[in-house]
Amino acid sequence: MSTFGGFKMGYEKLKSMDLSRDEFSGKVALITGAGRGIGKELAKVLAWLGAKVIIAEISESGAEVEEEIHSKGGTAFYFQTDVSDKKSIRKLAERILKEFGKVDILVNNATIVKTGSILDTSHEDWDESWKVNVQAAVLLVKAFLPSMVKRKDGVIVMMTSEEGMPYVAPYSASKAALNSFGLSLATELGEDSGVSVFIFAPGMVDTPGIRNAAQELAPLYGMAYDEFINQSVNPGYNGLMPAEDCAAGLAYCIAYAKDYHGQMADPFGPLAKAGLLIFPTQAEGKHTNNILHRDEAVSEKTAFELVEELKKIMEDVERETNELNRFARMWVRRIFRQRTGMSIKEWLGAVEELISGLQELETAIRANNDTKAEQIRAKLPWMITYLEKLADNFKQNMKDVEGFIKDPEALAKALETLAYRENVTRSLIVMLREEMEA
Repeated sequence: MSTFGGFKMGYEKLKSMDLSRDEFSGKVALITGAGRGIGKELAKVLAWLGAKVIIAEISESGAEVEEEIHSKGGTAFYFQTDVSDKKSIRKLAERILKEFGKVDILVNNATIVKTGSILDTSHEDWDESWKVNVQAAVLLVKAFLPSMVKRKDGVIVMMTSEEGMPYVAPYSASKAALNSFGLSLATELGEDSGVSVFIFAPGMVDTPGIRNAAQELAPLYGMAYDEFINQSVNPGYNGLMPAEDCAAGLAYCIAYAKDYHGQMADPFGPLAKAGLLIFPTQAEGKHTNNILHRDEAVSEKTAFELVEELKKIMEDVERETNELNRFARMWVRRIFRQRTGMSIKEWLGAVEELISGLQELETAIRANNDTKAEQIRAKLPWMITYLEKLADNFKQNMKDVEGFIKDPEALAKALETLAYRENVTRSLIVMLREEMEA
């Protein structure tokens, strides 16, 4: 059993996510700010998955990460780099292209957080935040994108954060700019370039950076330090998410980057899909009446019929999306994933898995195999959590179309279709809950 990097459980998670040791064999991965935190853990994960990892880090901690990866049989190279300095980035790019000839995976992870009120934030803090958080990504993309496009192969990741956070305005503003840059790049490249670009939202992760920032932010937010870092904002976690878990989720997204192109990704969906996150069987206090009853339009359908109907709905969603023009298609896919937690393609796969799961459950029940039945039922809370998001998405779609469709007859037809899709989804949620309680 591998203990690569010293985090046995972290790498066992990769196996359960169907990521093999040669997943990135032959690939060159450049990670900025990989001396600690998410960048450090991602460097170790990608090395475990076979990549040659370049650690672009300003401090000597990058050398320590390099040595740790080497000691466990991985391949890594520490290049001391100040990403706020154009000359340093140019030197980095020239060295990489000379020694490796390419970069296959570019992760713009380096970041700097300046805390304080907007009025107290200096011009120097704004400048430095821009240089580290945005300008570095622009320069690195310009350095390595041409060869990616030429090879029709590459992955570019922009690390994001919550917009509009108080007392970290330079950080939040620069992250918003980085998001926009990434989405613009993804749209310009399109889906046939071979280069995938996505935004990654890690959530609140246990890193030295967040713990240091919490010392200053907690009192500004009127909170104690422990209260700040133990906020339950990450699905499936009580408090901060371990950095190695976040890195595992990001590695999965990189491996399936084509599915995330032009979208916002996070670590929670991949980890939950692999059964690595535990969700409550009930979202206490959050059930609304329209979730707790089965709609008359689908009241006679069985769980199998409902999930088959949902499959048809998702196939229709995919077809309708593919019929849009390039710009609209990218926008719709991005919004869909933000609202539902998965891409359209992932939803099709999840529904297929649900169909198989219900079939296996029926077989287990007939065979009086209680252990197998409970194992299958244990996966249903995750699906229910995401189905609720999907139902809410269809409900929101009804508000969306009212602003876009002006023809009364066409609007009425669209609203009827969306209402039916919501009803099927919510009815399936009810039946799955009943199955869990059986």
